[in-house]
Amino acid sequence: MKNISYIATLAITLLMSSCNAQKAGPNPQNENRPQSQVEVSGDQKNILFLAIDDLKPLLSNYGEKQMKTPNFDRLAKMGVTFTNAHVQYAVCGPSRASVMTGTVPDRTKVWDLHTDFRESAPQLKSMPEHLIEQGYETTAVGKIYHKGSSAPGHDGKSWSMPHTLPDNYDPKYGEPAFSYYQTPENKAKFDALLAEAEKKGIKKNGKKRSYAFKKFKPSTEAGDVSDTAYQDGLYTVEALKKLDKLEASGKPWFLGVGYQKPHLPFVAPKKYWDLYDRDKIDLAPFQQTADGTPKFAYHSFGELRAFSDIDNDLRVGDKLPEAKQRELIHGYMACISYIDAQLGILLDDIDRRGITEDTVIVLWGDHGFHLGDHTEWCKHSNFEQATRIPFMFAGPGVAKNKKDDAPVELLDLFPTVFELANVKQSPQTDGKSLVPVLDNDPNTNLDQDYAFHQYRRQKRMGYAVRTTQYRYTEWHDNEYRSFDNYKESNIVGYELYDYKNDPLETKNFAKDPAYAKIRAELKAKLKNELVNKQANQ
Repeated sequence: MKNISYIATLAITLLMSSCNAQKAGPNPQNENRPQSQVEVSGDQKNILFLAIDDLKPLLSNYGEKQMKTPNFDRLAKMGVTFTNAHVQYAVCGPSRASVMTGTVPDRTKVWDLHTDFRESAPQLKSMPEHLIEQGYETTAVGKIYHKGSSAPGHDGKSWSMPHTLPDNYDPKYGEPAFSYYQTPENKAKFDALLAEAEKKGIKKNGKKRSYAFKKFKPSTEAGDVSDTAYQDGLYTVEALKKLDKLEASGKPWFLGVGYQKPHLPFVAPKKYWDLYDRDKIDLAPFQQTADGTPKFAYHSFGELRAFSDIDNDLRVGDKLPEAKQRELIHGYMACISYIDAQLGILLDDIDRRGITEDTVIVLWGDHGFHLGDHTEWCKHSNFEQATRIPFMFAGPGVAKNKKDDAPVELLDLFPTVFELANVKQSPQTDGKSLVPVLDNDPNTNLDQDYAFHQYRRQKRMGYAVRTTQYRYTEWHDNEYRSFDNYKESNIVGYELYDYKNDPLETKNFAKDPAYAKIRAELKAKLKNELVNKQANQ
């Protein structure tokens, strides 16, 4: 199928926006919100905040030659790309709570997908909440928080204008089955399974859906449909509507756009699948567990095994069949190109309005994604493929077409955006402003030479530092957190990887005598980080 140009996609999407009604979720926390009394400074900049679920740096601007992502390239030329950026915790809930508050997971006390930071750490304010106090209008569409997606108003305190989720779709295709699937074949299968459940005496809708999903839940779909047949295309339509309202307000604004792809299942319009030849897709070159790495550092990718076309008996060390690997990676790539098209529509609209030079743009992934390396899939680890993310800035005060390899953290976004937008800083953040390296001065460096992150395995918490060349991880047992006393006797595992000499993490060098000095230096950095966090909490 011949690919539709992104300009044509924009025209189609704008046409759809005129007929697609949107749904505003209940948002009682916004009701009767007093308007900010802050006098708005003319120097404050708009903020376009682009959150992309499960996105690793599998992008052409990160050197991935097999990828077709021209709009990520376009944004890279507009600003600065950080090539060694890492999340605080490689799963949605903790990562998003961290970036939205500028604090580490041990302060938000969010270490899973179920905790709402408003309950676990009610003293913290969100980034948009702080901006409202500085005179901003704030709103969002799509997935910004994780827990907030089920909370009233998607964390209603964050928005001066209600957050929204579209519920109407291209009328040619209608609503997807189970929010994901649009092909006639898949819809027919689900309808048949729902009818089957009914015949078995299952009456409640939730139980009928659960019955159908256990029988049939494909991990991919390539529907020959429009961009607005799936949810992420609708997010773009809604974002353009929100821009109309924000610009009409006369205030500086914060607009969050949270795209859900390339999250599983990998569903995207067929034209994006057609960009890639499945037989030529690169598979992970290292598909085994690393030499000397503790087994508990791995997981058995239960998120993927929940799909009906994946063998649920697979465990750590087991490889998926090559054909399924190619299908999944193909789907992941197609979803990225689908999001790339949405990015192009947003950038075109910002240009059309003549506000590009008055808008700070930041784009980030909430964690990386394993695609077969170490026999792993999904996220949920402290390995490079799970922690490393795309992280990009553009706008006033940002150099053009620059890459920076400094190890940085996603929570650095919080103070960086405020400084770029000329907003009063919040004293809350654990991050550092990246503004010193966003210009063209080659002699400016950041004070910190590592990124800090963590991930939990049952009662063990793995804390790590990632420098330019190395990652060092300690696994602390007995529910240890950084606000507890550091005890050497509590450590049950160590990892050390050398990305210059072993970029695929094939060997854990923690016990190698040749790395004793490096290990000691990195251990000192990590211990200092943990002890300082204990003192500051």
